[in-house]
This record gives sequence, structure tokens and C-alpha cells, in this order.
Amino acid sequence: MTHRIVVNVQTGETTQVDLTAEEIAQAQASHAAWVIAEAQKQSTPTLEETIQSQAATITALTARIVALETI
Repeated sequence: MTHRIVVNVQTGETTQVDLTAEEIAQAQASHAAWVIAEAQKQSTPTLEETIQSQAATITALTARIVALETI
């Protein structure tokens, strides 16, 4: 995307205008920020997933303690 469309709402005329270097840089920076935010959303476990993981760890540790107590 190296251009934008400008619409004159009074006449309905549309014009295709090249983006400036600043506009291109801003678009690229916005896209990069969006990509990072989406990656963080996908890599961050939900509260429910965290609770389930911790519960599994507690269960495993409890089983180990019980096994050691019987020795």
C-alpha cells in the first residue's frame, strides 16, 4: 500500500495520492505494534489455564510427598 484515496465529499470526486515517507513509516510502525500485541495475547495463558497448571503441580507434589512418607 503506497497510496491513499482522498474523497471530496462535496463533489464526490476521488483522487489517489501517494503516501509520504512519514505516512509509510507510521503505517509500518502501527502494523509492527499490532503484530507484537497479537503475539503477546496468544502467548499469555488465561487465568483458568494458570489455575489448572498450578493445580496439576500441587497434585504432583502432593503425590511425591505421600510417596516419600511411606518410605
